Amino acid sequence: MKKTHFFLSLILAVTVISGMAQTPDFSQIGFATLNGGTTGGAAGQTVTPTTFEELKQYVESDLPYTILITKEFTTGVTTFVDETGSIVDASASDARPTTFGAILKVKSNKTLLGVGDQAFFNRIGLVIQCQSNIIIRNIKFTMTDVPATRDGEYKILDTDGVTTVGDPDCIGIQADAESIPEAQRISQHIWVDHCEFYNEAEAYHKDRYDGLLDTKNNVQNMTISWCVFHDHSKAMLSGKGNSDEYNRTVTYHHNWFHNIYGSRLPLLRFGQHHYYNNLMENCAGDGLNLRIETNAYIEGCYFLNCKTPVFGKASEKGQALLIDDIFSGCSKLPAGCTNLDGAKFEYLKADNEFERACNFTPSELYDYTADAAENVPDMVRQWAGVGKLVTETTDYVAPRHADSRIFSAGNVLTVEAPADAQLRLFAANGKQMAAYRVEGGRIDVQIARTGCYVAVLEQNGKQIACSKVLIH
Repeated sequence: MKKTHFFLSLILAVTVISGMAQTPDFSQIGFATLNGGTTGGAAGQTVTPTTFEELKQYVESDLPYTILITKEFTTGVTTFVDETGSIVDASASDARPTTFGAILKVKSNKTLLGVGDQAFFNRIGLVIQCQSNIIIRNIKFTMTDVPATRDGEYKILDTDGVTTVGDPDCIGIQADAESIPEAQRISQHIWVDHCEFYNEAEAYHKDRYDGLLDTKNNVQNMTISWCVFHDHSKAMLSGKGNSDEYNRTVTYHHNWFHNIYGSRLPLLRFGQHHYYNNLMENCAGDGLNLRIETNAYIEGCYFLNCKTPVFGKASEKGQALLIDDIFSGCSKLPAGCTNLDGAKFEYLKADNEFERACNFTPSELYDYTADAAENVPDMVRQWAGVGKLVTETTDYVAPRHADSRIFSAGNVLTVEAPADAQLRLFAANGKQMAAYRVEGGRIDVQIARTGCYVAVLEQNGKQIACSKVLIH
């Protein structure tokens, strides 16, 4: 490859990058960065499961893995249910075709990273039980039409149609395993980012699907960012009840809650919760619920057309600071707040108020920059959810080889190319960082630092592709 060709491609790549619309900072921020940060499966191999059985094997392994999710996963075992989730004959008038559900028990030191916009766990929930150092990014989740039985509460049915395997949460994080000493019961260093969670919007499904992302017991150093929660009743909670007294530490930022008709956006008990730059939109029920002795720092959020966006229970002494938040078209507001658009509202009743205090200041714990609340709706609608991390590369010098593809997701660069090709990776300053031989037609490369790079593919000494790569 001629140097002039490479540096021309480098200049063009940097020019295109600088001319792109401003991409938000998608790096890890918040409580998940503390005490060593959250690295997931970076120390292990990168794998791409193709079957449900392979997915289960990697997720539940004791080894560290970065697991690339490139498609929809189900159990593959089909059946029919009615609208309550009960199994029915295919000939029933209200029969819905579906697959049996499953719960995967995520072990420590894992990254589950969706590639593109096709990563989908359909009726497959995740449980994190007394585990640590876990990253879940760019994956869609639903439990819609999961076969279930109700014995006091709904439980997911296993593929035998009789055994139950757990609650119909999309993700459940807890730390109450009786099989290990109590002092070791903790789940910590967890990052859930750019995911989508939903079920069904009808009110009669209020109890059927449980939570979208629930956090219980001793959970520390967690960040939930750039996620979308919609079409559901009881969205999220932190703390399963008034006896769940752990000081959970969770950052929620740039999440989009919309069409939640019930409650828990989220419901917070005890702990320290930094809730900033979130958008709550068209939620007809109870919103951010400040319950027993919680501390929340609510900053730069936008609450649009919601019934009760923020409230508490005065007798339980939950407390929060409201900083630079915007309310618009909301029905019930905390004392001292008003609707930006002048919409008519009433103040919370005394027993739904909360104390205006917070026992921590996020900026004293970690670095972050809150966006202005007025920019939150457009920003979050554009950038939250799946398919926003993938950077499909564009070729600048040579047309893409018929058998070649270069793309990135998170910190993983994936190259599909002829088996005799070579990949060379350059930093934006033109310095070669590494060279790799493509074997078996594919290579996955982990890149430790975020930034702009140029990936060059060569075959028989000739350049066959040159592409910019943005690593988030």
